[in-house]
Amino acid sequence: MKLILAGIEYSGTTTLANLLSDWKTKIMGEPFYMGLIHDHFKLPHTSGHPDDTTQEEQEQILNLSPKLKEMYHRYSIYYHLHHYAQVDDLTIGLHIEESIYARKYYGYGLPGDQFDRENIFVAVENRIKQITKDPVVIVHVEAEDQVIQSRMDELKGTPEHSNSPLLKKDISGIKKEYKRLVDKSKLGPVINIDTSHDSPGQTLEKLVKLLEPTFTEEDRRRIDLNNIVD
Repeated sequence: MKLILAGIEYSGTTTLANLLSDWKTKIMGEPFYMGLIHDHFKLPHTSGHPDDTTQEEQEQILNLSPKLKEMYHRYSIYYHLHHYAQVDDLTIGLHIEESIYARKYYGYGLPGDQFDRENIFVAVENRIKQITKDPVVIVHVEAEDQVIQSRMDELKGTPEHSNSPLLKKDISGIKKEYKRLVDKSKLGPVINIDTSHDSPGQTLEKLVKLLEPTFTEEDRRRIDLNNIVD
């Protein structure tokens, strides 16, 4: 099972990824590859291994020139592509998210640039398709504008959203960019899920049902084996 969760901040991508990780361990008897969730594609905050960026590190990232920010993230994206050689992957954002932030807030990847993110987007997907024949499911996580605003008021001061550049006036436009790039993707099936009114648990339940037709033979083998063990 290889998933990319793509959605504007405060839509619930990280919450949903954590729930999916626990669910997979329960239903298949093992977590995503090495137990990892790749949540590294929002500048300046990155989550996960080895640990979250500190405030000091975020300031250092923000002080990089656009050229160095571009290099930092391009190298990170291409490094993470090798995970698609494994049977599982759970990533938040990847090239979809980074492309949006790059051009909206950080001044790189612009049209006509050497590393124009429209071109990098295609190159990344072509490389993924060389690495794996498995479906890479794009889960487009959405929420209503007012819900995003409310969550922003509540959560903006938390470490996960520290130094976020997202502004309320940008929410509608950013959401449209996510939709555009999700539609542009050629990786595999797209699943749309809205978190506006359901609880995280209800959202997970709906998503799992939508994911079932995309399970690989290996996914189904592990589910059967886990049921026997139980």
